[in-house]
Amino acid sequence: MLKWIVGLALLAAIAPQEQKRQFNSYLGKAPPGLKAEKEHWVGPAGPQELDKLKGKAVYLEFGFLECPGCKHMKPHQTRWHEEYADRGLVIIDVDDGTKDTMEAVRQSVDKEKIEFTVLWDKDAKNIGTYGVKLFPTAYVVGVDGKVVWEGNPAEKPEHVEKIIKDELAKVKGEGKP
Repeated sequence: MLKWIVGLALLAAIAPQEQKRQFNSYLGKAPPGLKAEKEHWVGPAGPQELDKLKGKAVYLEFGFLECPGCKHMKPHQTRWHEEYADRGLVIIDVDDGTKDTMEAVRQSVDKEKIEFTVLWDKDAKNIGTYGVKLFPTAYVVGVDGKVVWEGNPAEKPEHVEKIIKDELAKVKGEGKP
């Protein structure tokens, strides 16, 4: 009986830590580059290389078309792109290609008139590299090329926007947002 109680206590202590590991943490570090064929980059912004975006703020989100939290974030992404792209924000939306077809992603980009970069992650290799197990998962990459925030953006999009604005204030030639 005592072993059973100790086992449950140990499981209870470990479970919350396991739940937190829904993605790889890159806080304070440069995130891995995104790898994809050129034709898998959808939308007018085209392919993006994270290591070449230093000096800009980057909002990187992993999701898929039918994900409720991802749908909740789409209007925020669109507004952030409209309001902040000319001040140095780059938005990259990585779509899980194991859940959505390339055609469905293209149709969504056209229908919603998405102007920021969308990457159709054909075999979810980038999703695997980032260890994403929960959608949406997002990272804000600061102007120094290092991650300054990571997590589920749908929980508090206004908090994510504040972090983006703080990073944009650091963009060369920009004042406070």
